[in-house]
Amino acid sequence: MKRLLSLLLVLLAFPVAAQDYPNKIVKIIVPFAAGGSTDVEARLIAQKLNDIHGQLFVVEDRPGATGTIAAALVAKSPPDGYTLIMHSMSTYTAGFEYRNLSYDPEKAFAPIINCTLYPFYLVSSASLPVKNVAELVALARKRPGELTYATVGMGSGAHLATEMFNAAAGIKAVPVAYKGSVPAMVALASGEHAYGINNILDGQVYVKQGKLRGLAVTSAKRSPAVPDVPTLLESGIQVEANLWAGMFAPAATPKAIVNKLNAEIGRTMGAPQMKEWMLANLGGEFVPNTPEQFAAFLAKDAAGWQKVIKQIGVQLD
Repeated sequence: MKRLLSLLLVLLAFPVAAQDYPNKIVKIIVPFAAGGSTDVEARLIAQKLNDIHGQLFVVEDRPGATGTIAAALVAKSPPDGYTLIMHSMSTYTAGFEYRNLSYDPEKAFAPIINCTLYPFYLVSSASLPVKNVAELVALARKRPGELTYATVGMGSGAHLATEMFNAAAGIKAVPVAYKGSVPAMVALASGEHAYGINNILDGQVYVKQGKLRGLAVTSAKRSPAVPDVPTLLESGIQVEANLWAGMFAPAATPKAIVNKLNAEIGRTMGAPQMKEWMLANLGGEFVPNTPEQFAAFLAKDAAGWQKVIKQIGVQLD
């Protein structure tokens, strides 16, 4: 009887908790180093939520182990809405690649909202004597196992997408992993590596400086952010893949709080100025979605990437 009464009191408290939420600082954990696209997007969202609630949302970067360090932290946090995580396709999928994790990637998080969907971006060092995908493929075939490519982490979305490209193009190259998008692009721009696949925002900065060349995007159609850059499909490489970034809470977070965050972040991402910025800088788009729709998307997307992981043979400790 006492247990039943306690449960009823907890259930009755959920709507009240949502009405009062947030009444203290909310941490948005980003599983990457500062300055990358996921970090930038999380900070834009945090600022808008601060405008609504009054300086209560802060972003905390926790890079490492392809996002699983940050994910483990959030997974064990109290399910009260005060610790969130801005997962990307890379960090969410990484949970299926590690042998020993302290959390179950499919059950540890409550999906809140899918914030952005955008393509990967294939870039090469300006010092590499190639100007398009065909020339990169030809060079790599002449020098099998010699070229290196920069990636934001072993098992990351960028790593998986690059291996998809390598397999489809029939080339072999050596991955070099970094703890985040920014250091990976810095190394590539300095000429330490031949090429890499990343997001548009972090790669295009160096393309504009003449330190990298934009060779292709991985979406089905060209990106408005880099309209002159062809798709891999146009370049004769049968690869189509996309990145996404979305907000999550620990599993068992009250549904009322999840729905409240979904509504507020949805209004933020759907604002004309935000949509324009995301499209121009990331080639990214936001389509309004409920937590249930995001969960359905994740199930399909994760299953697809797990097939790629198995084909490539990625397994991390």
